Amino acid sequence: MKKIMMYLSLLISLLFGTLTLANTTTTKADSTLPSGRYDFAVTQRSQTTDMQGRVTPIVLDAGTVWKVNSEFYHGNQTYFQLAPNVLVNQNDGYMYLPEVGDLTVIRKTAAPLYDHNGKLITDRALAPGSVWYSDRAIFVDHMSFYRVATNEFVSIADVN
Repeated sequence: MKKIMMYLSLLISLLFGTLTLANTTTTKADSTLPSGRYDFAVTQRSQTTDMQGRVTPIVLDAGTVWKVNSEFYHGNQTYFQLAPNVLVNQNDGYMYLPEVGDLTVIRKTAAPLYDHNGKLITDRALAPGSVWYSDRAIFVDHMSFYRVATNEFVSIADVN
């Protein structure tokens, strides 16, 4: 029942929103994110906030994916807008660009894997010449990666 109420609240927020974007003081005026182009993958159970930074009753489950409408700042934190008055902290997951295709490892040696934070995964790698399916691209610490497993990414420099 709680889950139904949470999704109902999110739906109502998506449809009606209690505050308009013009009334907020936490927006970045020159947000460069094109609305609806990027998705946000939630990696941990996440409490959302409203445009004023107040906690909302909406909690996002880990493993869910949401469309990103814009980018906002509250204090020194970055948030992504999922609905007119629903924001999620960037630290609760990662933003990505849906991009589907097959990748071939072009390195002569094994291609290292990374998690969604750009941290090296030390016990696995991709074999040279192997082909992998990817469904998303992310950008972490000035590097781009393609996802090849649930939380495993390969550098775009290592594949084509």
